[in-house]
Amino acid sequence: MLIKHSWGHVHEQESVCGVCGENVEDLRHHLKTHQKTLEDCDICGKSFLTAGSRDKHAALHTGEKPYECDVCHKAYVLKSSLKAHRWEHVQEKPHKCQVCNRSFAFSHLLTIHSSSHTGEKPYTCDVCGKSLFDLRSLSRHKLTHSGEKRHVCQVCGKRFLLPENLKGHSKRIHTARDKTHLCDICCKTFHSLPQLKVHLKTHSGDKILCQECGKGLSSRGALRRHMVIHTGEKPHKCSECGRTFNALSILRGHMKTHSGVKPFVCNICGKVCARKEHLTVHMRLHNGEKPYKCIVCEKAFTQSHCLKTHMKNHRREEETAADAITS
Repeated sequence: MLIKHSWGHVHEQESVCGVCGENVEDLRHHLKTHQKTLEDCDICGKSFLTAGSRDKHAALHTGEKPYECDVCHKAYVLKSSLKAHRWEHVQEKPHKCQVCNRSFAFSHLLTIHSSSHTGEKPYTCDVCGKSLFDLRSLSRHKLTHSGEKRHVCQVCGKRFLLPENLKGHSKRIHTARDKTHLCDICCKTFHSLPQLKVHLKTHSGDKILCQECGKGLSSRGALRRHMVIHTGEKPHKCSECGRTFNALSILRGHMKTHSGVKPFVCNICGKVCARKEHLTVHMRLHNGEKPYKCIVCEKAFTQSHCLKTHMKNHRREEETAADAITS
């Protein structure tokens, strides 16, 4: 693009090459010598003066990030980006927010942060129109429209849009950790303080009541998730088979059946299951547990749907008896 731009100035009798800065008599002929040194990107066709510059650019298409921070293991396409990132780990943060006194290592980070106080969101998604504070947030947001989750957990098969989400999931779910946060009411333990705080709300008498059935919920989020039971809405759709669900957690559990990963193994017969609840139901075959009991005849079952089917038989019997009396 630089060479083409320089050609535009030939008629102005420009004698300085815009590529190498050399003074030449025949600029048009001289510019052609640079064409032989250009390296083109095989994917988008963009031209570069060196093969090294072209290769660095190509990494943007492949997603390869060879430069990794030795502190937090965050990866980058360019070495210069890694050098800039490393300053985030330096204690000195000279750029201070005048509103909340939070400090930053770089001025552009302070600029981005300041927009959170002003409410200014200059970056707009061209798909849904949502506005965001910075370009990075916009790039991450656009991934939600693509729906492509390339990062797969090798333990449970759950997929993620971003690699840092996968790392957080693995650390939070699959890494062996001590449950050091104890509920002093029921003695249940949790991995983190936020989990304990959420749990404590279940003991609180301050509940948000469902206007449909009167059930008390610990938060507005819990009430919103509960309301789909009454509306019949199933907004969460499986991208593999099209089946819909009323809760995201149920969809996530269902998606494991498509991944082929079955991490839960019965230690008695060796059967493998994709979901933990499937293994729990299976184990009842070995331990004889039947938690679902009929209130009419006290017959017990290993699964709830078996009890529901059984109860239909009782209702049919009652209807038959009622018809016999009336006739």
